[in-house]
Amino acid sequence: MKKTVRIMAVVMAVLMVTLVLASCGNTLSGKYARTEGTIIKSTTTYEFSGKNVTITSALGDQELFSLEGTYEIKDDKIAFDFTGSEETDDSLLEGVLDGLTDEVSFEKGDGYIKIGGVQYDKQ
Repeated sequence: MKKTVRIMAVVMAVLMVTLVLASCGNTLSGKYARTEGTIIKSTTTYEFSGKNVTITSALGDQELFSLEGTYEIKDDKIAFDFTGSEETDDSLLEGVLDGLTDEVSFEKGDGYIKIGGVQYDKQ
């Protein structure tokens, strides 16, 4: 009886550790940004929290758009889902959504990420 209880305890512990590790997945946390331009600065920011992401683009002090959605990282690819954001009359936003609907290359380094070959630095 004691041996059965011991085996069950070990099995339960292994199962719990496996479930915890599986639920973590590959997620990001914090803000990553890229700024371009010398006179008028264009900034794109990705803010990650768990599986959620907010992408914001600004020209100078003027926000051009902000998108909220989810993301998933598999191997060296990242895929975004902005369900509900597809229906818009804004042609700039439509272009951005078109560029983010497919999986794109992804790399994470020390203090930066690269999405589609473009580097965004940790803020």
